[in-house]
Amino acid sequence: MLCSLVSADLLVTNARLVTPSGVLHGALAVRDGRIAAIGDERDLGPAERRIDCAGRLVLPGLVDPHVHLGGAFPYEQNCRTECESAAAGGVTTLLQFRRSPTKLLETVPGDIATAQANMTQDTAFHLIVSSFEQVEEIPECAKRFGVRSYKLYMGGYAPGNPIGLVSVTDDVIWSAMEKIRALGPYAYCMVHAENYPLYHLLTDRSHKSGRQDLGAYAAGRPPFVEAEAVDRAIRLSRETGCPLYVVHTTVGEAVDHAAVAMREGVKVVLETCPHYLALTEDDPQLTKRSPAFGKVSPPIRSRADQDRLWQGITEGSVTTVGTDHVPILKSGATVWDERPGFAGLATMLPSLITTGLLRGRLTAERLAEVTALGPARTFGIAPRKGAIAVGADADLVAVDLEREAEVGPDRTRSRYTSVFEGMPLKGWPVLTLRRGEVIFENGEPRMNPGSAVVLRPGAQAETA
Repeated sequence: MLCSLVSADLLVTNARLVTPSGVLHGALAVRDGRIAAIGDERDLGPAERRIDCAGRLVLPGLVDPHVHLGGAFPYEQNCRTECESAAAGGVTTLLQFRRSPTKLLETVPGDIATAQANMTQDTAFHLIVSSFEQVEEIPECAKRFGVRSYKLYMGGYAPGNPIGLVSVTDDVIWSAMEKIRALGPYAYCMVHAENYPLYHLLTDRSHKSGRQDLGAYAAGRPPFVEAEAVDRAIRLSRETGCPLYVVHTTVGEAVDHAAVAMREGVKVVLETCPHYLALTEDDPQLTKRSPAFGKVSPPIRSRADQDRLWQGITEGSVTTVGTDHVPILKSGATVWDERPGFAGLATMLPSLITTGLLRGRLTAERLAEVTALGPARTFGIAPRKGAIAVGADADLVAVDLEREAEVGPDRTRSRYTSVFEGMPLKGWPVLTLRRGEVIFENGEPRMNPGSAVVLRPGAQAETA
């Protein structure tokens, strides 16, 4: 750590700083939006402003690798509202998915411009690929926009679904992997892993049964439907030599498949989500609500699956946690008609602290790894993002580990449905900095729309 006298814009003092080297009780200096020095406050010199963290835990600003904006509501609107919710949750970088009903090359420039004009958090893009025609666009998208991560749906959505998502066959995935493999470092084929024919058959049967409960929805996409697809995606990855990123992993068997592949040298990254780590299919938080309140794709699973996910985080086979944030309002429709998903930007950190850190399931260092450094390294935006380190952007979040509060709009700063609504959680952010700028303090967001930087994977190492 660098401990030298500097003239700083900001000093963050009396903090328990979660760094890659461990938790340090000290201070850091911020200059021109970056961390200039870390050490004892007495060694860091003067600054224009000083923030005393009162001994609280200070983590690197979260890098959420799995965010959906737009869809149910206008993209421009979500770029503003969801940045506010992210600030309340200590999320300083959003890696967001975008898709196109036509050509990616036609729509992505407008999406980037909209993000730059409206967002406060820094951002990068993954692109959803839905056809052979869009597969052919991958090299040019990488060249023009710097996008190296492309997501394909192996299943989970029937034709004509209201969201407009398209499940593709293995030949499309294989062709995409061939293109992605050639992009170089930080390039990933991302998959939503569900066996489409089985999902379609079993969901149709479950729907026709007349059941309207959340369990009926889950019965249409049982755990083996996901596990089989993960195993198949790993085989395709091995054969093509293309790195694989499995989004929102929910089942223990999928973790087992990936752990074996990793030991054999296959480059596989597993992501899971806070709702799979905190809730189970029979959780009272879900059963006391309307049947479709907990609907998400893939569904929330059993305690055994949840335990294996936590074990995967501990052993290192699960390396990233993302929210799969979907800003929607649950309508109270039937379990078959309700949209899947829920907003999660504001609750990722307190839910992981409550169900993980405070229960001894993970350390503060591991919490920082899976929510910041892991995603940043995976997608090529480290060392600028993801860690409290000299030279990195001053993206920080200070949390109050003692204060317990129920999840609600006042906490999430969002009108969109949270699956944790009404649940008491600990570890709420009290301060969020993005590139040294306060964007959340004392319960209030301080947004600066249009100040976001659109990041290009791999470019950060050259500028950090």
